[in-house]
Amino acid sequence: MASPRRPREDEESRDPRASALVSVIEPTVTAHGLHLEEVDLASGPTTTLRVVVDYAAGTEQVDLDTVAGLSEALSAVLDGADVLTDVASYDLEVSTPGATRPLTEPRHFARNVGRLLEIEREEGAPVVARLKEVADDGVVVAEQRPAPKKGMPVKYGDPVEIAFDAILGARVQVEFSHKE
Repeated sequence: MASPRRPREDEESRDPRASALVSVIEPTVTAHGLHLEEVDLASGPTTTLRVVVDYAAGTEQVDLDTVAGLSEALSAVLDGADVLTDVASYDLEVSTPGATRPLTEPRHFARNVGRLLEIEREEGAPVVARLKEVADDGVVVAEQRPAPKKGMPVKYGDPVEIAFDAILGARVQVEFSHKE
C-alpha cells in the first residue's frame, strides 16, 4: 500500500487528506498494472494532488501513454468520488518516481538491476557500484574502479554483498551510455 510522501526536514507535517485519498486512488492504479508509490496533496495558491506510480516488478520503465491513460482514469474516479469537497479546484499530477529517487525498499533495488548506484553504507565511504542482484536481505554489487587513464574503459571489482540494514542511502547514477 502506498503512503503519503514523507515530509522533508523543513516541513512540519503533510496534509492528512493525502492518506484518505490512497484508498480512492489505489484500485485504479492497480487496475492499470502499476504500483502506487506515494500520494501528496500540496496546498498553495492552487491545490495540487501528486500521484507517483511505478511498476511493482521488472526493470521496464512506465511510458508516457500509460501515465496519460492513468491520469485520465484517476481524473474520472476523483470527479465521481466524494473527496476533496473542501477544495474548489485542484491540479492532478501523475508521474513516475524519476531516475534519481532514493532507493528505500527492496522492490526499488530490484527495479534497477544492472544500473549504476551510489550507495552510502553504515561503515566506510560511499561506493559507486553496478547492481548485480537483489536478495531478500541485501544486494550484490560490483564496485566501479576508476579508469587507469583517461579514455580507458571502467573496470569493476568482484561482486560483494551489502545487507539492506547496512545501507544508509542509495540512488541510481544517471549514465548516458553503458556497455558491459
